Amino acid sequence: MIWDLPTRLFHWSFAACIIGAFISGERGALEAHEYFGLAATGLIVFRLIWGFIGYETARFAHFLPAPATLIAYIKAVFARRPNLMIDGHNPLGGLAVIVMLSVMGVMGVTGLWTGDDVLYDAPLTVAGVAPQLAQPMAVWHEKLHFLVPLLVLIHLLAIIAHRLWLKEKLLSRMISGGTAEHRPTRNETIKGLVLLGLCVGGSLSLSLLTPTY
Repeated sequence: MIWDLPTRLFHWSFAACIIGAFISGERGALEAHEYFGLAATGLIVFRLIWGFIGYETARFAHFLPAPATLIAYIKAVFARRPNLMIDGHNPLGGLAVIVMLSVMGVMGVTGLWTGDDVLYDAPLTVAGVAPQLAQPMAVWHEKLHFLVPLLVLIHLLAIIAHRLWLKEKLLSRMISGGTAEHRPTRNETIKGLVLLGLCVGGSLSLSLLTPTY
């Protein structure tokens, strides 16, 4: 199994941003919540692009398994005989990534318009971009936020299950990248890192539209 460096940096940065955004939001730390949310949104944009032009194992083409493949993998997991030599995400892992990106993507987009005209107005609301969206976006942003700890919990349980049930050191591979015969080239890695920086930097620049709290 091999996870390229840009994908690993995305994974850990995204985890930190999601946790930071949730905690800061719960505590009413609006400025920190905005920064974490914008960074997470930039990371999602990167991952969406990287899912089409990135290293082979990071591409979404591998994330939607055929029903027969998915069923076979689930049966193998219960039998503790899954294919641990998969170069990238397994069938369940690929689906989990799609769900995570979808939910967090909606959270990021709705967050760009949230506002109450009293304590906080998000970047696109301040910029006057479709201001009529501010109230409905804020409602959906609030409604969906309860999914965040649930998704994080499922993710952690999956890692524990891989380690205890399947005897697979998934966490260490998330850090080292794992091993495989074919690894990303230097140019591929640089391309990913540049794209990652541009997406996050561009997203964070939206904070310039909002006042200092």
